[in-house]
Amino acid sequence: MPSAPRTPPERTTYHHGALREALLDGAREMLADRGLDGFSLSALARRLGVSTAAPYRHFADRDALLDALCVEGYGLFGAALERGARTATDPRELLHALGVAYLTFAREHPAVFAIMFTERGDEVIEAGAPTFVPLVRAVVAAQDAGALPAGTDPRVLSRSIWAMLHGLAVLSRQRGFAKLGLDDDDATLVADAFALLLR
Repeated sequence: MPSAPRTPPERTTYHHGALREALLDGAREMLADRGLDGFSLSALARRLGVSTAAPYRHFADRDALLDALCVEGYGLFGAALERGARTATDPRELLHALGVAYLTFAREHPAVFAIMFTERGDEVIEAGAPTFVPLVRAVVAAQDAGALPAGTDPRVLSRSIWAMLHGLAVLSRQRGFAKLGLDDDDATLVADAFALLLR
């Protein structure tokens, strides 16, 4: 009796010499499909059609690969915030633009966004810290313009605004607002939230 045909791997498309990039791309897809709990290097290797030892040529372990994804994610996130900042012409508009950029990034990069703010390695912390700077600059500008309280430490204000934006991003991305009939587009969610803060 002939043996059953072998099941082909889920993915075999990567260019020779570009395994590291293929691992990162495949990891993003797996995280989107299965979430963090369903992610492993062995499953990723099978998905790519390579040996289970192959990922270890580029990453010491699962956490090292996830850290690399987060570092890359923070680079994209920081660039998105900076692009948003360049579109603004006054402090209120600047805060709004940064807020929309935050929510848009979360929606466009859901798998990476979901792990960027979990407990990760030192290199992720170093990559993430600079992304806070555009918001602090915007808060200082808003304080100077009288749109936010001038006597409050700008980092404290920025931390609270960051938490607000993160909550909006997570609830919107996970359809939490939609379940309550409260969903709206990114620009409206951000505008409504800042309307409660800005003078």
